[in-house]
Amino acid sequence: MKLRTKITAVAALVILIAAAVSDGVIWGICRRALTREAEQTALRQMAELQADIERRKMQNGGDLNAQELAFFFKQRGDDYIICMHDGEMIYNQTVLTAADFISETAKIPLTNEEYRLSNTTVSGRPLLIASSYLQDMRTQVSLYRITDLTPVSRRLRLLALGMLGVLLGVGIPAVIVLYLLMHRTMQPLGVLSESAKQIAAGAYEKRAAVSGQDEIGLLAGDFNKMADAVQEKIAALTDSEERKTMFMADFSHELKTPLTAISGYAQTLRTVKLSEDDKEEALGYIYSESRRLDRLAKKMMRLMQLDRTGSLQMTEIDCAKLLDAVKATSKPNAEKRGVRLQIGESGGTVRGDFDLLHDALCNLTENACKASTEGQTVSLHAENGCITVVDHGCGIPQGEIKNLTEPFYMVDKSRSRSAGGAGLGLSIVRQIVQLHGAEMTIESEVGSGTTITLQFPA
Repeated sequence: MKLRTKITAVAALVILIAAAVSDGVIWGICRRALTREAEQTALRQMAELQADIERRKMQNGGDLNAQELAFFFKQRGDDYIICMHDGEMIYNQTVLTAADFISETAKIPLTNEEYRLSNTTVSGRPLLIASSYLQDMRTQVSLYRITDLTPVSRRLRLLALGMLGVLLGVGIPAVIVLYLLMHRTMQPLGVLSESAKQIAAGAYEKRAAVSGQDEIGLLAGDFNKMADAVQEKIAALTDSEERKTMFMADFSHELKTPLTAISGYAQTLRTVKLSEDDKEEALGYIYSESRRLDRLAKKMMRLMQLDRTGSLQMTEIDCAKLLDAVKATSKPNAEKRGVRLQIGESGGTVRGDFDLLHDALCNLTENACKASTEGQTVSLHAENGCITVVDHGCGIPQGEIKNLTEPFYMVDKSRSRSAGGAGLGLSIVRQIVQLHGAEMTIESEVGSGTTITLQFPA
């Protein structure tokens, strides 16, 4: 059962119950009013009858016998009157027989009240019996006035039928209007559900076309925001999977070259008789390629360790000491290339892990030395939480800068591999910088050199 049908059914049931209860209350009030009116009329007529008897009694010297009472009632011509004189019925102008009357009056309790009322039903007809007992006479006289309540019952039945007609006449159109209103109100939920199904089927760009400022409109807006977030997350996951695939492909390619060289030279040593010089050359190639594999494995392990690092033990680091340590580590390689290392302004401190920052700056310095030619200078500066590495080498094309921090990416692959690189250095630097909450910017111009800046948070 659909939600709008459930809500309509429950609302219709509540409306019908409320209307039925209100009609029942109104009917009960009307019944009580009509019955009360009949009772008041019966008591008033009984009081008038008793007053007439009192006047007749005074005219006859204070007493009335049975014959005079019977004559008195015949003169009045009252209907629905029964008079008992000393236990005998002397007048009966009602629908009750003597047996019915005796049976019904036996149910009326004897009290000292001036008037008594009793409701009964005889032969399916509702009756109201008003009784009076005249105690001040020398004879016992009981008066009973019988009122037929059939007209009252008929009026109550007509009132009930009228209320039922009004209930149905108003309730059925109200239920129909309520159903149409709920259908119109719930229609945006159907649109929302259809959009959710399409998104679940893979149409991640699908959005719910629901407008309005009510709760359903707000829900649709939140749903679209959720769909945007899901689409962005899926796009990020897809991009991550593609990057991982490319990473594995590049890694496999990087392994292939040194392994092929090692395998080829080893096979040559096994199968070909070489001179001592050729053997030394072959062994030298095998040694250099195995060292390259070792460096590649260590850098891969470093990347994995950085990925698993959740937080760092931050300490205050003196920038001057940090740059001196970087210069001491990088100086041998720089001297081999004929490049001069220079420490410029190096004041202030930064918060971080000394070893990781040392590793990152050594990578940047080594790359700067590789990009420089003999006689050029690589400068390191530190000021106001900002560390800069500057070279005046070959530079980097603008279109290549955005890819520099990707694993295994190298601008000049032939030059980098011949220099022993694997394209992992800047990827490691990027992760170290991110762990420190810092920002790395690269500015470069082909033929003029490159400036890499690490800006640490205050």
